[in-house]
Amino acid sequence: GADNFVGDGYHTVMTHRSTCELGLLPPDNVAVAPAHVSLSGGHGAGVLGAPPGIPAPPYMGYPEEVVSGLSEGYGDDVHGEMLKRTMFIHGTVFP
Repeated sequence: GADNFVGDGYHTVMTHRSTCELGLLPPDNVAVAPAHVSLSGGHGAGVLGAPPGIPAPPYMGYPEEVVSGLSEGYGDDVHGEMLKRTMFIHGTVFP
């Protein structure tokens, strides 16, 4: 199960290929460079950002009151800016 939540970036090309074939997504693979973080014990996370030229709502479409709290929570603007073009975040934590 954990592989499906953290380390399966390879599944996108196969599983979601039909969305490109149907014209719902651009033909270029938008998931060519996801970031994956794997830790001991099966914990991990993955982040997929929007490539340049691909329209995506800033901060995954979260309301302004949530976005404005990002800098407060992190203590700087760097983390908030990183999330600006993020499309998807997934992860798992094992007990």
